Amino acid sequence: MFTMMDKLGSIMKSCFRTLFICVFICNNFFLVNSQQPNVVILFADNLGYNDIGVFGAPTSHTPNIDSLAYDGLKLNNWNSAAHLCSASRAALLTGRYPVRSGVYPAVFKTDAEDGLNPDEVTMAEYLKEEGYATSIVGKWHLGHRIEFLPTNQGFDEWFGIPYHMSGGSIDTHICGFDQNKTIWLPLFQGTNIVEQPVDLRNLAQRYADAARTFIRKSVENDKPFFLYVPFSHVHQLCAPQQADCQWASKQFSSNSPHGTFVNAVEEMDWIAGEILEEIENLHIKNDTFVLFTSDNGPWVAEQSCSGSKGPFEGRWLRDNVDQDCTACPHDFIPSPTEERPRRCVLVGNEDVYQLDGVHCGADTGLGGMWEANLRMPALARWPGHIPAGGETMKMVSTLDIVPTVLSIVGIDSHDISSSTLDGIDISHILFQDDTYQNQSTTQDERILFFWRDGFQDGPLPPPYGRMDVVAAKLGQLKFWFYTKSAHYNSDVEVFHEPPLIFDVISDPAEAFPLNPNDYQDEISNILILVDEHKLSVDWVKP
Repeated sequence: MFTMMDKLGSIMKSCFRTLFICVFICNNFFLVNSQQPNVVILFADNLGYNDIGVFGAPTSHTPNIDSLAYDGLKLNNWNSAAHLCSASRAALLTGRYPVRSGVYPAVFKTDAEDGLNPDEVTMAEYLKEEGYATSIVGKWHLGHRIEFLPTNQGFDEWFGIPYHMSGGSIDTHICGFDQNKTIWLPLFQGTNIVEQPVDLRNLAQRYADAARTFIRKSVENDKPFFLYVPFSHVHQLCAPQQADCQWASKQFSSNSPHGTFVNAVEEMDWIAGEILEEIENLHIKNDTFVLFTSDNGPWVAEQSCSGSKGPFEGRWLRDNVDQDCTACPHDFIPSPTEERPRRCVLVGNEDVYQLDGVHCGADTGLGGMWEANLRMPALARWPGHIPAGGETMKMVSTLDIVPTVLSIVGIDSHDISSSTLDGIDISHILFQDDTYQNQSTTQDERILFFWRDGFQDGPLPPPYGRMDVVAAKLGQLKFWFYTKSAHYNSDVEVFHEPPLIFDVISDPAEAFPLNPNDYQDEISNILILVDEHKLSVDWVKP
């Protein structure tokens, strides 16, 4: 028979065994759930806010990208960090305003001698230090000389093109700077050109294959991975335009390599779907953070070749710019006639290619700082961390990607001494953390600065003039210091003192300026903050 002491000993052993099992299970649960997530960034090229289904696209069908909204978070107040694509990409990869890294005033062209400063620390370099496999599939546009290529900026591998789709000639689409027909758009594998010009009839399929292969290889090697997919879509081709200025593979266009804007959007969605399906098939969906957004908005003067401005009309500019000012598509210049006041002609082929441009006041997309070029579609998914089916109007920026990714993989961005990050960690917004969001420090206190060029005067050669802060946002208020249409149209910048103020949440069309007399404290504050920000920039040679 058991004595009382025997029973007590048996009970204690049972309790210790149960405690050990609980500790073991909890410890392993912690290890599994504290595992560094994979990171996938999907970055569109010149995609308008409502060119995606869940953001209100009237014709494009994008079920794969839309699924990120149903499984994750829809960010309705995502802001681009720059006015053009090279700068936007620099901001994404460094978390810093591009004026700090020398990526200004324009994009890197085929004759560019420079690129993203190798001293800048990219997200790929941060993650590689943490043991991540890193890959880029798609458009780079941060310098095409060997020292500036992705494989020298933290990426293990690269398959894609060095600049945008109008950065080099393709077949009958001869760029205006390529009169000798020798500057063909190349396709790179690592540091080697493997095709020139790139064959658009199956480029999407090769992009998808490269992304899937990288994901599988990383999983087989038991390594967390960072996959950066800066789509070549939906940037238009070089002239002639407009009928066949977009492109798509044979799978999406019967007229391949030519296609419609909708063809291009839907092909981009297909590539995204192939990546998401691979993640699903490998059972790593819950271990993978996925973010989709765009570098910039639509190139409005490209008209049917480009996307939609949606509700972001920039109506004030439309009503305040000379009606004789015309914005033309890429490589075209204004050549008005009495019958066709908006006529544009292709430089060097004036008698052959003619089309009608748009009023400069309507050109408020790519190249400017009106809302059509700032407010980007954005979606984030990480099952188990980001609640499914949510939406937020919190003001966030492409600058925030680096500090946020560093946070979710366990790197404290405050410990980074190699550079100053301009973005902030928005993981509390992604995770819909009510405790954090209810604290006294709110998004209303956040400020974003918007730089551009295109001034009449300054140290840079025409048409750039200088880089300057033309606008800033403080909460839902946007303060304009200089207004101008996009790119380098003939309208000159207009200085506003006091600033032109819009509530861009209730007035996304920027149609109804607020009375500055009602915002004297805010104006005083914003002017101090802008001056402090400008003084903080240690100018790097562009």
